[in-house]
Amino acid sequence: MIKFFRKIRQQLLSENKFSKYLIYAIGEIVLVVIGILIALGINNWKENQEEIKQQNLIFENLSLELNNNLKNLNSAIKFSETYIYSSDSLLRSMNNLASNKFKGEKLDSLLSKFGFSQWKRTNLNIKSLENSGRLNTVQNSELKRLIYDWLSLIEDLESLEKRSNHAFQYYVDFIKKNGSWREIDKYMIDRVQGSQLLQSNDHLLLSSEFENCVNDLNIFETHKYNRYLQIRVTLNKLIEYTE
Repeated sequence: MIKFFRKIRQQLLSENKFSKYLIYAIGEIVLVVIGILIALGINNWKENQEEIKQQNLIFENLSLELNNNLKNLNSAIKFSETYIYSSDSLLRSMNNLASNKFKGEKLDSLLSKFGFSQWKRTNLNIKSLENSGRLNTVQNSELKRLIYDWLSLIEDLESLEKRSNHAFQYYVDFIKKNGSWREIDKYMIDRVQGSQLLQSNDHLLLSSEFENCVNDLNIFETHKYNRYLQIRVTLNKLIEYTE
């Protein structure tokens, strides 16, 4: 093809047909430009197709991640409800020591049900969207808003989780120092038979510091539980938009 065009140019020049040669040259330039534009268009199309493919893959993985997060969140909510109920029961009972129903083994059995909920989750695909800049290319404005809401809710939850974990550790340390954790363990681990040195934690019911421990557990777990419920609403909406 190149030899063909070169032959035409040489023929026009040899015949001194400059005007025709000029028109031919302009036409050749136009053809070259059109060829370049077509090549760029094809290249851009390929790049766009690859970007769409990558986004679809991210959203497919995101949907799987969100559904797994929802499953684990529902489990964490159930545990949280148990912990809140247990601490509520004890706090109400401690308000009236004369009729306290958690003396003796009942107290240790109840304390074995205390804890802090742990929501096992992953955030890799949303973080990938955010860090790669692809989040800005999401066309659905509602989906984009939900993702930003999710990131904000998780950040706030992480702060609550730290406080809840600290409160539980404070509770554990207090019992280990002032009571018998082994008496509690016997209700959680079959092979543990309890303590021969301190066979009851009833004296903790008279401790204001222990009451504060239980109260902190209750407050932070309740805050976390309420945030779980809020996150579950956003999570369900996100799953709806990504499936």
